[in-house]
Amino acid sequence: MKNNLSRFILVGFDLFAVFLSVFIAYFIALWLVPIFGELQNEFLYYVNKPLVYIIPVFTLLYEGVYTKRYDFWHESYQVIKSLSLSFLLLMSYLALTKNIDHYSNIVILFSFAFMSILIPLFKNILKKKLYKLGMWNRKAKVYGNDSFINDEIFKNHYLGYTDAGDDEAKTVFINSKDLDAQELKNIIDKEIRQRHEVIFIPLINDYNMMQSGIYELSNTRTNLVVFKNRLKNKFLVFVQQIFNYLLAILLLPVLLPIIGILAYLIKKESSGPVFFSHNRIGKNGEVIPTYKFRSMFTDAKERLEKLLEDDEIRKEWETNFKLKDDPRVTKIGAILRKTSLDELPQIFNVLRGEMNFVGPRPVIQKEIDQYYKDDAEYYFMVKPGITGLWQVSGRSDTDYDFRVATDKWYVSNWSLWLDIVILVKTVKVVLFREGAY
Repeated sequence: MKNNLSRFILVGFDLFAVFLSVFIAYFIALWLVPIFGELQNEFLYYVNKPLVYIIPVFTLLYEGVYTKRYDFWHESYQVIKSLSLSFLLLMSYLALTKNIDHYSNIVILFSFAFMSILIPLFKNILKKKLYKLGMWNRKAKVYGNDSFINDEIFKNHYLGYTDAGDDEAKTVFINSKDLDAQELKNIIDKEIRQRHEVIFIPLINDYNMMQSGIYELSNTRTNLVVFKNRLKNKFLVFVQQIFNYLLAILLLPVLLPIIGILAYLIKKESSGPVFFSHNRIGKNGEVIPTYKFRSMFTDAKERLEKLLEDDEIRKEWETNFKLKDDPRVTKIGAILRKTSLDELPQIFNVLRGEMNFVGPRPVIQKEIDQYYKDDAEYYFMVKPGITGLWQVSGRSDTDYDFRVATDKWYVSNWSLWLDIVILVKTVKVVLFREGAY
């Protein structure tokens, strides 16, 4: 009963998000009249049409947003996909009924853009509130001892699962790790007869099933899982490149004043160049210069040689290729590193086509030889990035083996949506200084 009530509340807030999106879009378009021209009809003409609300809610329902419990990022993807379909359906309806001239295309376009922001935002806030009120809770049980998976299931209030006893659980998660094939089959056979829902976590997690296709091979009772190398799709790679160029051009007017201020502060504290260029390995093994703000004193090389005489410091350097408490770093340099602002000049690498915003962090050849080894082939498949999946999965708080495995997973499962998610998560990582030094 509580879960059904919570779904009605979620639908109600989605309808409110639609209304609010149209409201914001209309008055922004009104403000932009000198650019786009006069608006067709008044505000009430837009918000009084039932189809404006019915089509988005119907497509959200079709994608399972109200009936399934998705992670926030996956659900946001489903929401954006649903709203894209809703936009096409609404525009098609208006064209077929010859009413399209009665509406401002700018208002409609802006409305769906704001829906793509407000609906996920409202859901994120609302589901966590409903969980605290006991209205978004679903009793669950997990087979398996992977503490990371268990924490992600039970501590993610957006999902709403609570740890329950064997008799009370409505949903059962079966983690295939550490289970042999017969034991796994027995558990699934047992649980699927008793539970409302059984969720299977496959043994192979190197590939994102969201990007794969699953279909049945007729008469064999066999499912086929189709994996595709999206980086072999020239159109998708072209779209990725356009996305990086457009984002760089849009950010440049905002970043240039910041770059100018930081350059002045660097120059003021210590003599030497403002920018630092270091050769790193790029796509296909090519050597590329990567730009950074200079965060160290100009005699950093000499200081490092002296520091490496200490065995503990040498061990840290050989493990991470960096030092946590590095005396070579200037005061402004320490701030730049903590906030990751020292990476800002790499936007010029993006504009030069040498880097992307998202990808494996650029490394030197020694790191390729020492750590990537046979997995270096994955690193060479993409351009290095200003940020990456490793940065938003622990960054410098993780060991190098994790970094290599994360880079490999990113390359194997690349998508433009994954890049967008990583960029959004990077903002959080930088703001809260999680793991950077």
